[in-house]
Amino acid sequence: MRRIAVAVLLALVPVLFVVPLANADPSMDAENWYLEAMKVYQARELSEGDGVTVAVIDTGVDPGRSELQGRVLPGAMITKDGPRPARTFDEDGHGTAMAGLIAGAETGEDDAIGVAPKATILPVKIERDSDGTLDQKRVYEGVRWAIDQGAQVINLSLAGRPTEDESWKRELVEYALAHDAVIVAAVGNRSVAETSVGEPASIPGVIAVSGMGKDGSIWSGSATGDQVVLCAPAEDLPHLDSEGTRRIASGTSAATALVSGTAALIRAAHPNASAAEVVSRLVNTAAEAGEAGRDPIYGFGTVDAYAAVSASVSGEPTRWTWPVRTSRLPVPTPTWAAGGSPRPRSSRCAPGPRRSCG
Repeated sequence: MRRIAVAVLLALVPVLFVVPLANADPSMDAENWYLEAMKVYQARELSEGDGVTVAVIDTGVDPGRSELQGRVLPGAMITKDGPRPARTFDEDGHGTAMAGLIAGAETGEDDAIGVAPKATILPVKIERDSDGTLDQKRVYEGVRWAIDQGAQVINLSLAGRPTEDESWKRELVEYALAHDAVIVAAVGNRSVAETSVGEPASIPGVIAVSGMGKDGSIWSGSATGDQVVLCAPAEDLPHLDSEGTRRIASGTSAATALVSGTAALIRAAHPNASAAEVVSRLVNTAAEAGEAGRDPIYGFGTVDAYAAVSASVSGEPTRWTWPVRTSRLPVPTPTWAAGGSPRPRSSRCAPGPRRSCG
């Protein structure tokens, strides 16, 4: 069984750079640049994610954080022996950071500010192996478990090397489609040998999210590839670490969480919309950022939360082929850096003042 390394914000793979907020660029408006870039404030005039459950398949979520208070469900930890209810304490802090970007409410000076401040978080903690990686089968079981609990949006801020076609990939997407759930996943962060879209983002039917920099162009650390569907802010985003210290970080994990939050806004504003219609809104209202139509860097463009919530869009996505249920789904061919072959991502953060952690 292949393993997946988490494309995390704090401690699992080299995809995020973390520093204390005091050491950040003083010209950066760390509090709101990503919210303004995505037009989240305008979108919140129409929807705040009420009544929508977003599953965070990650390292757990701390329910005691003030920005998430009262909106974190018991959840479960997925182990080699199956789900273990309510064992979702987040020793790492990455899952909590993602939950904050999805649904954090501004109740205090140090709170993380999320996209959908009234959405509910369902934590699904994946038990890690001794090397820090995640067993692929457990990730799939976590997604399925979350869907069975009624999650309407599934956030996967993790990535691993693309693998050969396996039945779990088809089952993952088909099960989500059958239960009207939207799956959002990180493309992963660049390394010396890896530049292509990782799994599960590379699976057809999953919304693969690349990262945008503060200048509106692609973030330099983002992986890219033909499977990219959307792009969202990934650079210099504020969060609280596992010890409650305010920091900034960059990574496609964070971009993924912001798209999941936007999906929650859509589902709250349009409660009768199907998963396909939610995707249609995200895709058809995205702001063009690269080549016309879809390109391997920005996908269909950068996410516009206000347009996604307010525009008159319905039905199946018109600019993206939603997968149909078949006995075999097409598997994209990964593109690797020239002169190199795929290699496992590190399960630890890179040392130094800026840690690369997803």
